[in-house]
Amino acid sequence: MTDIHCHLLHSIDDGPSDLEGSVMLCDLASENAIETVIATPHLRDLTEIPAFLAVRGERIDQLKKELKGRGVPLEVLPGAEVYASDDIFFCQELAGATLNGSRYLLIEFDFSGLSVNRVLRYTDEVFKAGLVPVIAHTERYAFFQEDYESLNFLQDRGVFFQVNASSLAGGGGREEFYLAYEMAVNDMASFIATDAHSYRGRPNNMLAMLRSFPPDIKRSSLDYMLNAAPQAVIDNQALPPAVRGEIYRRRH
Repeated sequence: MTDIHCHLLHSIDDGPSDLEGSVMLCDLASENAIETVIATPHLRDLTEIPAFLAVRGERIDQLKKELKGRGVPLEVLPGAEVYASDDIFFCQELAGATLNGSRYLLIEFDFSGLSVNRVLRYTDEVFKAGLVPVIAHTERYAFFQEDYESLNFLQDRGVFFQVNASSLAGGGGREEFYLAYEMAVNDMASFIATDAHSYRGRPNNMLAMLRSFPPDIKRSSLDYMLNAAPQAVIDNQALPPAVRGEIYRRRH
């Protein structure tokens, strides 16, 4: 499996505080059948992309050297989780923060006080930069939880969606679970990722989470979200064809 969203680099964001913590997450990933991860530290200041990329490169090099020395069979690739704010309208360097240097940009938003119209403007700006927006942990936003149909609109514009494995396993609360479930079972989500931050607090124990997923999510859909679509991102290719369904909020 490939994990396109995880925070396993040390001393760069709210992930591990030291190299040993990074290695522990990498060990856990490998034990859970994850072969490749895209390290996606938070990039919150779009005016400091070159400095961010320099630090990220140092952390990846340190981690790769340590993993090689310990014989941990995990490939670590560069990425970022980009915080979309109004700064995005003036940023000329977004391409440096994509997933493994591809056309795909993982973006997140403020969890409160944000409208779907603002999300639309931010994603349109990503398209204008010649990139493809992938919304991180889509199910966690209250404005999407209240308005499922807005995701149908974004999907029609070519936006892709990532959901967290922990949400599908029921670890994120009722509303997160229902939205993640509807997206996964209707093939709207293109990626499942761990969004791991720490070995004990927010781990990447993917196999344990998979065992807690609703049983009616098709195996072929899981393979698409965990293998085929992530590999296309790594290779900077178009995602494999998929019939991406629409979703509508049901009262549970």
